[in-house]
Amino acid sequence: HFDEMVSFRKKEARSSVVIQVGNPSKPATLLNQVCSRHGTVKHVFHYTYQNKELLLLEFDSEASVKNLLASCSHNNNYKVIPVASPFLWLKAMPPESYSAVSSRLPPIIKENISANDNLQEHLSNAKSISEQMTILDDQTRLSEIGHRLRWLTSIQIEQTLSRLFPSLQVLPFGSFVNGSARNGCDLDMAISIEGNFGSEIMALQSPLIFQAKAAIDNYRLQTQKHLEFFADVVQNYTTGCVQIQRIMRARVPIIKFHHEFTGVDCDISMSLSGVFMSELLYLYDKIDWRFCPLVTAVRQWAAWAKLTSPTPGNQITNFTLTIMVVFFLQRRTPPILPTLGEMIKLARPHVDTRQTEDINCTFLRDPSVFQERKELNSESLEDLFMGFLRFFGSFDFNERSISVITGDSHRKFDSKPLYVINPLERELNVSRNVTLTELTRAVMEARNALYILETQDHQSPGENWGLLTL
Repeated sequence: HFDEMVSFRKKEARSSVVIQVGNPSKPATLLNQVCSRHGTVKHVFHYTYQNKELLLLEFDSEASVKNLLASCSHNNNYKVIPVASPFLWLKAMPPESYSAVSSRLPPIIKENISANDNLQEHLSNAKSISEQMTILDDQTRLSEIGHRLRWLTSIQIEQTLSRLFPSLQVLPFGSFVNGSARNGCDLDMAISIEGNFGSEIMALQSPLIFQAKAAIDNYRLQTQKHLEFFADVVQNYTTGCVQIQRIMRARVPIIKFHHEFTGVDCDISMSLSGVFMSELLYLYDKIDWRFCPLVTAVRQWAAWAKLTSPTPGNQITNFTLTIMVVFFLQRRTPPILPTLGEMIKLARPHVDTRQTEDINCTFLRDPSVFQERKELNSESLEDLFMGFLRFFGSFDFNERSISVITGDSHRKFDSKPLYVINPLERELNVSRNVTLTELTRAVMEARNALYILETQDHQSPGENWGLLTL
């Protein structure tokens, strides 16, 4: 379940530190000596970023990391802001200062944080388009070290800000946690000062209540004030956070920054609906294994055709494409994914109830209820990919909107070229940025891709065929 995955990853991150070293193979003895005083190291990952050699160490418990950090100091040779964080560097020591220890560090796992080695070769050697789609999904998935570095970044922000707001929680959302994370993906984070993330507030534990300042009546203005303060803390006092941007006039105000030790581009907001949207997509991935490989193939096709862009503009987004894939799978015969409406009807009182910012995010959070569906529909990944291109190339975008709430198309509410209803904030169109020119181009690209796949001969292994022809 989503909550269990989040709890597991957060615990893992709280038990981890990143240490910059000169040579990753040489300091093992010294590192082992230092670390063994505080606990057992379970895993060691080595990665390189901007010519820095870095080791991520996961300890056996959060207490071990607390003990380790309590023993650390700041370099007095430089004027620094003496803030504690899980990002450290190892000072060189003479060999005679090492003392023997009985335990050893586990083997170092070396992972490239952004590699898709030999992807084209693997795709050309596949025996079917379905196999190509599986390879594409597997090869481009975010690596284990990529996951750990993003969770560690979010925990660093949470621990920094929770010193003022003890209940505060930081929860990643977006592709990173919804099952479709790719190498190099950004880290989107939502902050909840109360820390309950839309679940029902627990009964009072004590009759004693904190004295507190009154919040501003204007919710948006209060959010902007919180984010301005968080931006100051991140910019001035949070280790590794650089290139801070404050985008306060957007519909959803955000802070952007880059982390120079994890190599991750980050966004912080206080809008929690994205967390629940990510949870919904995570559940769809658990309901049917074909969902993620199909989303990956559709996104890759769109990237190859230059239909999507890493910077916001008037092009279709990966999120819009993902919602369209959900809609397409809901309309298969028999359906592969349930509609959101079905999941809302099956929601269990209290267990699945979520409410945030006047948005009802209540839906069934148990994917096992729908496990029988995958046995009713046996379409291959290839059939589904070509079916999606056929759907995209023939849908009546001029008159109809797309809704994953009902699994039906409805008459459009306005004149926007593309209307994809936001599943949780239903008054919003997630594709309102897309121009008619871009939509027309996307429809033509879908038709062209379908024609290429339907008319090509199966090539011998080693040649460009299937997905590679797109």
